[in-house]
Amino acid sequence: MVPLSTELRRARTAFLCGCVALVVGAALAVYAAVDKAVTLPTAALPFALVLMVVGLLAALLGKRAELQEKRAKGDREWRAAVSPLLRQWPLPKARALSDVDCGATRTRHTDGANPYVPRTADRPLRYALGSRRFVLLRGDSKAGKSRTLAEALRHTHPDADVVLPRDTRAVAELSRLEPPLPLEDAVVLLDDLTTTDLDLLTTAVLDFWATRAVLVGTITTSRHEAALRTGSDVGAAARSALARATVVDLPFELTAAELAAARDDYPDEPGFTTTSGIGEVLVGGEELVRKLRAGRRDSPAGQAIARAAVDARRVGLGRPVTEPELVRLFPKYLERITVGVDPTEDVFAAGLSWATTPIASQVALLRRVTGGFEPLDYVVTAEAGTPLPEDTAPDLLAITSPADAYGLAAAAYTAGRRDVARDGFRKAMEHPESLPAAAFSLAITMADQDDAAGAERAYQQAVATEDPLYAYLAGVNLGFLHLKRGAVDEAEAAFAAAASTRPLERGPRARVGLAEVHLVRNQHAEAAALFRQVAALDDPATTPMALRGLAKTLEAQGDRAAAQEVYRTAATSANPELVAWAKAALES
Repeated sequence: MVPLSTELRRARTAFLCGCVALVVGAALAVYAAVDKAVTLPTAALPFALVLMVVGLLAALLGKRAELQEKRAKGDREWRAAVSPLLRQWPLPKARALSDVDCGATRTRHTDGANPYVPRTADRPLRYALGSRRFVLLRGDSKAGKSRTLAEALRHTHPDADVVLPRDTRAVAELSRLEPPLPLEDAVVLLDDLTTTDLDLLTTAVLDFWATRAVLVGTITTSRHEAALRTGSDVGAAARSALARATVVDLPFELTAAELAAARDDYPDEPGFTTTSGIGEVLVGGEELVRKLRAGRRDSPAGQAIARAAVDARRVGLGRPVTEPELVRLFPKYLERITVGVDPTEDVFAAGLSWATTPIASQVALLRRVTGGFEPLDYVVTAEAGTPLPEDTAPDLLAITSPADAYGLAAAAYTAGRRDVARDGFRKAMEHPESLPAAAFSLAITMADQDDAAGAERAYQQAVATEDPLYAYLAGVNLGFLHLKRGAVDEAEAAFAAAASTRPLERGPRARVGLAEVHLVRNQHAEAAALFRQVAALDDPATTPMALRGLAKTLEAQGDRAAAQEVYRTAATSANPELVAWAKAALES
């Protein structure tokens, strides 16, 4: 039984006492009015009436206080649920946001004269913020994305409430909050998005925020390209999210006008050139990279800690790395750099001090933040070409929670490390929010490893989650898996179940699967009709599948002329693989 608060106990006591007084007063009044045989004091009836009035007031006030306390308790519980998901509560106005709030790195200029250098991206970005619901500013690390976005937000939405989520997972959690955040003119700010972050921006999450706020964020060019480049279904949600975003580019290099303004505004910064990024110069990016690489000589322990933090980000850890995690990684990293130095607490402490000591720009290799330490993103990008130790990802999987496993597994999959990806996706399935994506991705990984039985089980687990995206994708892939092994009836059931969850426009792959089932059964008319429906959508992902299937169906019917027309249509496609296939078919 939940104990009552002091305020609620007082309210209920007042209510009960008022009820008792009301009943006693009413009883006296009735007794005095009805029983004439008994002589009561002259003041008895007025006293009874007064007691009734007092009792009624006490009861009403007590009940009112009880209801107010219940509402206040509910509000406290709601706020307790909301506060951990946000970096600032109550929600700040855009005009009151600092550059650091928006993700800009704190430098020696931040708290003093810190003029904004106008960029060529300002105009298209501000137009997009004023007319679109999901906007991403794309550019290289330290091109000035966060500062540019901060200025644009203050210009276009000065009076908007700004939701600063703890991370992208919090954005998804906020979309399920009951009651939801009371938002009208609002902005949700997401800085430095990763592929794993984009995977969390599912259709349901984006649909929720589209009616309540403008969703804005920054993403590096390399991460954006990596999310689009992968040919696998792993990361399908990320690509789907990017397809809904309006992307504005911020060039890294400064134009002649921007360079002149930067030199005028920051005369004590000699590093500005036409090939430098404004953020790169202000944070001292090149100097920090030199410091890291000289660490073997200056502080082997410091270099070991900094590289461990940088590599943790590179292998997919999307949050700050904690000190205990750095302690666990430290011995192996130190061993790779130097010999004869024991990884003692004192050695670790000295190395951490070196890694967190800022240079002249007042920026350090590692920044202390809530929850641990963050490496400077510019340094992470600069080190992207260096070899990654093979045991970093497995070691992190072993010491982090299931909530972190999906990002580590997805990065391992992209890097071609299927065994690490498989173990990571399995661990991620222990986290309820990661389960749909992790089960689906595990199935793809197992299929890549020719483990059809394991892939089938994982697809079925993903379907069972009933997730709007991953259950559908898993159902379709499960259908193709059944079809591949000749289980036509099971394939049809899987495709039909997936198709029932989405209309044709949002679920064309399921229709392609059903058409393939008809083709296997020699039901050519039904197959051709479905393939034509999908091809007519002109969807880049499924139109090539539909045209290939339609041509195969027409050839099976013996209608060579119609098949030739399909080949000619395919030859005009923007898909080079489809064009090559079509031309080869026409020449045969």
